[in-house]
Amino acid sequence: MARATRTASSKKKKKKGSRGAPAPRQGGSAPRRGSIVAVAGNLVGVAALAVAAGAVAWLLALTAGGDSVATVFEDDVAGTTTIAFPTLMLLLSMVAFFFGQYAWRGRWSVTPGSRSGGSFSVDLRPLGVGAHAVLLALPLAAWLLVMVMPVVRDAQGAFHIPDGSSAAEQFWLTVSVYGVISGVLTAMVAVSLLKKLTFNRALTRHAAAIREGSRSQLWWRAFSHIWRAELAVAGFAGAALGLSPLGVHLHSPGFGWSAVGIGLGLIAVAVALALNAWRSGLPVERVESYT
Repeated sequence: MARATRTASSKKKKKKGSRGAPAPRQGGSAPRRGSIVAVAGNLVGVAALAVAAGAVAWLLALTAGGDSVATVFEDDVAGTTTIAFPTLMLLLSMVAFFFGQYAWRGRWSVTPGSRSGGSFSVDLRPLGVGAHAVLLALPLAAWLLVMVMPVVRDAQGAFHIPDGSSAAEQFWLTVSVYGVISGVLTAMVAVSLLKKLTFNRALTRHAAAIREGSRSQLWWRAFSHIWRAELAVAGFAGAALGLSPLGVHLHSPGFGWSAVGIGLGLIAVAVALALNAWRSGLPVERVESYT
């Protein structure tokens, strides 16, 4: 009788222990870390971008008034270090936005043994067309303010900077550098928007023509899907087009029209590549990298 009582009580204890054991908590820290990276990355990106824009505006205002950078920073006689500072802020902004946006909109995965060499991939929740258009408007507005407006004002005789002075050299160096950068970004975002608007429909329409593992599919996968090389071509086009107004300041129509011709030729190539990017057979929202 005592043995039966002990056996029954031990069974009750086992049942109670199995019923009361806490269930393991899943997914607690990883999403929290992703949220922190997303918030921190985007905040740092916005702050660095604002600092870069303010620094460029300050440089243009200072040198347009006839003062060189050395009047403020005595050690920077040539002014190149100070003029390069906004570029460093832009790079910091791009890196911060990369981590912030990928943490906010991305789902990471690993694909070992891929024949093309890609092993890390991210499925991104795409930005809306409206948000993408805003991203296009920002560098375009910067190019108009940094390159076109100074050239127009110079042609109108609004500047009274002594020719050959340090201030004049630093002013036009700032215009050139940030005119090119804003032109590059404008062209890259424009081609990216075109690709977004046309890619999925083209992929659906031509899906039957894509043979996975074929030489053509693997080439487009590497060229367009992994490297996004059409955007690099667009960037070179934007650099040429971004510099083209400088021909007015240089009193050199040949320089200006040559830059326009080169830029239009490259942008046509970039557009053709973007319109054929569907040949990779992979969704445009997916990002893959080599290791």
